[in-house]
Amino acid sequence: IKMILKKIIKVKKLFLDQYINYCLYKFDTSYYQSKNIFGYKGDFVTSPHISSIFSEMLAFWTFSYWDKIKKPKDLNILELGPGDGTMAKDIITTLKKIKQFNGKINYFFLEKSKYLKKKQKEKLIHLNNIYWIKNIKDFQKNNLVILSNEFFDALPVKQFIKKKNKWLEKGVQFNRKTNKLQFFFEPASQVHIKKISRYFDLEKNNFIEICYEAKKIVKDLSLLLQKENSIFLTIDYGDFSTFSNDTLQAIKNRKKVDPLTFPGESDLTTQVNFYYLIKLFNEYNLHKIFFINQSQFLQKLGINERLASQSKLLNSKKLFNLKQSIKRLIHPKEMGNLFKVLVIGNKKQKFDLGK
Repeated sequence: IKMILKKIIKVKKLFLDQYINYCLYKFDTSYYQSKNIFGYKGDFVTSPHISSIFSEMLAFWTFSYWDKIKKPKDLNILELGPGDGTMAKDIITTLKKIKQFNGKINYFFLEKSKYLKKKQKEKLIHLNNIYWIKNIKDFQKNNLVILSNEFFDALPVKQFIKKKNKWLEKGVQFNRKTNKLQFFFEPASQVHIKKISRYFDLEKNNFIEICYEAKKIVKDLSLLLQKENSIFLTIDYGDFSTFSNDTLQAIKNRKKVDPLTFPGESDLTTQVNFYYLIKLFNEYNLHKIFFINQSQFLQKLGINERLASQSKLLNSKKLFNLKQSIKRLIHPKEMGNLFKVLVIGNKKQKFDLGK
């Protein structure tokens, strides 16, 4: 991938969103298309890999929603960017263990990586009613729960900087003298300035990081969420702010590296601005049902009670590991405060956590 990218950039400058797309998705050898990146042997560890208790909590929340919409025979779940399938497997397994749940689960995946699709199929081989969809537009289901975990943070972003009262767009180019990639800035088009001014105050902000891809996805999701019994829950790391910051980072072997040093070999990611994301949904007459941090969400769903029930069943080593995992998921200085939970629905929806 390094060589492919360098060959392309030698003859063609790329704006940042193009660069991220090339590194992560575009080629068979791009990061998400070719590498086992999840879990303790990968470049980063997501919540479902820290402990299955995370997915159990999501299953309990999904069960509560199914109960609220009067227990339909079929419960449809759509997961966006499902990684290696760990979360889906644990959610299905937990739902089937809940005595009061007697619905049929149809689980759908939206996944554009062929490599990850293969991994998901291997992991879920023993489960029934598992389907992969190519795009959201052609997907129409009632009684639908849409889930995503660390999905929006992996989408390409554009970045703009204001210098001497003029907006410039950031890109990546090849420097022949140093034989390395470097950032460049050039005057931003008025089309972009107009687009970003709809969401951010350009007088108050000197820097803008914005995800156009999220806008397309929200538009497609809005068609599904207009239906009466459809809801969307997304978990990601980020904040709610009318100010925009440069949050681009690269991770390789669980360590931060320069975003230009290992193109296609490191994960490029940005923090989600939930202020922007909620605004996108509002444009389609969808609204925020609730927005809280991961710690509050998991505790309201009973993660501490789950730990207490397990403490009588586990040996001291397993109990210690479980306590450490839960601490990582809910402690404010770990994932508890950095990760946020956003639930979106149409104006008819009024669904809380039940506690």
